[in-house]
Amino acid sequence: MRAIPEAGMHHQAAHQVDHRNDLVGSVGRSVVRIHLFEFICGGGLAGRPVPAHLAREGDLMLAALIGDLLELPGVQVSFARDARLPAPVHARLHGARACWRAPQAAPAEALAREIAASDATWPIAPETGGELERAARAVLSAGRVLFGPDPEAISLAASKSATAQCLARAGIAVVPCFRPGSTWPRIEGAWVVKPDDGAGCLGMRVFRNREAAATAAAAVGTTTAGGQCAEVVQGLIAQPWIEGDAMSLCVLASSGQVDVLSVNRQQLRLRDGAVELEAIDVNCEPVTAPLTALAQRVADTIAGLHGYFGIDFVRTAAGPVVIEVNPRLTSSYAGLKPALGLNVAQRVLAAATGASLPSWRAHRGFPVRLTLNGHASA
Repeated sequence: MRAIPEAGMHHQAAHQVDHRNDLVGSVGRSVVRIHLFEFICGGGLAGRPVPAHLAREGDLMLAALIGDLLELPGVQVSFARDARLPAPVHARLHGARACWRAPQAAPAEALAREIAASDATWPIAPETGGELERAARAVLSAGRVLFGPDPEAISLAASKSATAQCLARAGIAVVPCFRPGSTWPRIEGAWVVKPDDGAGCLGMRVFRNREAAATAAAAVGTTTAGGQCAEVVQGLIAQPWIEGDAMSLCVLASSGQVDVLSVNRQQLRLRDGAVELEAIDVNCEPVTAPLTALAQRVADTIAGLHGYFGIDFVRTAAGPVVIEVNPRLTSSYAGLKPALGLNVAQRVLAAATGASLPSWRAHRGFPVRLTLNGHASA
């Protein structure tokens, strides 16, 4: 398995199709100013601690994305940066302009200023609490180009239960979701309790059986103060644990065309009931026709799900079972360039203008292990 090279040291050429002119026509400028708002490292947690492991993961995605964008001619890149964090160490970030945010800066006001000074904005934020949807709506309200799915698609995908219901109606196999206080089916084995709008593994807990999960979910409500009780309980969902391989897809969609860029395996660790994502094996196996069909059906079912997005699923003996849809850049993005030699950002620019995705010769490439502690290993 190939290791990811140090950020800034990968020099494979981008594809020759230049879709910057499509954006130039949209913004009326010869140079396109693209702003990146990565929530964790970009001041989204103003007034709250910045977890070190999430900051490392955020910088990993940011470095990969900036590196791709700076390969494109006529593009200027800026990115938001929390002033409590050190200057970025990734070499790829040095070609972009940092917009430092003071600790006391109101995130919404700072983002509005940054959006106004750019032609297009690429928000990378958790769906939790509506953060990603608000950022996307702010971009469109300012009359700027949004890189990513429509706010309506983000709103739907932000809710695991709403996503499961939507996909199930379309005949797509999903992990069912149940609310505390509702009737849960008698499914043997482990159960999971997690926030309905959670991002990644944050807030996820695994219990030995349905009864233990129900007790834990109820305890959240009884230990929450005052009127917040019902809100917190309603924000939780429970799901039966599905045995199989934890997998994901990196997907790009535009104008009805859907490309699965890579199939990835998630390396999970269970620690005292909490689930941790330790590593991702990007491009671990070939893209198959059934997985491409799955991605196409998901994109067709969730209106406005264009640009880059991810699909988490469990591979079972009966076929893939969808866990959630991530309407944003995912951590696996950082492994796509080393694995495939493909500048995905260039294709996202095409998707943002409604143009057809540039053709590319799909090839096996290399499997890449992406560890989430700031390093990569073979």
